[in-house]
Amino acid sequence: MIPSIQIIYASHTGRNQAIAGHLQAQLAARAQTVITEISQADAFDLPNADAVIIACYTYHDGELPDEAQDFFADLQDVDLERTKFAVLGSSSKQHLHFGRAVDYLTMQLNSSNGEQVADSVKIDQDPDDDDYQRIDQLAQQVLKSFGI
Repeated sequence: MIPSIQIIYASHTGRNQAIAGHLQAQLAARAQTVITEISQADAFDLPNADAVIIACYTYHDGELPDEAQDFFADLQDVDLERTKFAVLGSSSKQHLHFGRAVDYLTMQLNSSNGEQVADSVKIDQDPDDDDYQRIDQLAQQVLKSFGI
């Protein structure tokens, strides 16, 4: 079985869009992937995927970005039916609440009956080599959850 993985991103500077593309490249050989910008994503479609990975930046001092608000609100009404998920995203350690959007999304996906298969990853600004290793580990954990 080739799993279908939905990669959803919110990107103000292009960082998370690049991270989503990197994830797709890591997963493409062993999974069917689709990348969607978060304002175009439908939370009610998530149970149709085998897994979802969300890459979202944290806005200002710990807020979800404006373009993620509707998606997040819809998640509260979705039963993910044990859909596998992972969350990551960029932020700035200069902010009081570093990476809080990652925390919000992780909590909501868990509350929506999703199955978290990888630890959340928070990235300070642009990803460096260590961050890419953690991103690659997240991708491998998602694949491993399917026995791949």
